Amino acid sequence: GKLDVELLKIYQKMVVRAEELLGIFSKEKGKRGRFTYQKLPQANREPAKESFDNALFFFKNINKILWK
Repeated sequence: GKLDVELLKIYQKMVVRAEELLGIFSKEKGKRGRFTYQKLPQANREPAKESFDNALFFFKNINKILWK
């Protein structure tokens, strides 16, 4: 009934959110290896800022999930 539909919507929303968070995690993990070993330290500033912003987004969302 209605409850099943609402639960399905919540589930689908959480799957999308989880996929987005896992995508960020995977991307950052790959970047870490690439930039750590293949770039000069000066070239890391912009990717490091993006990584920091992604980590902040990831952490905030994981925290929301854990504290619900």
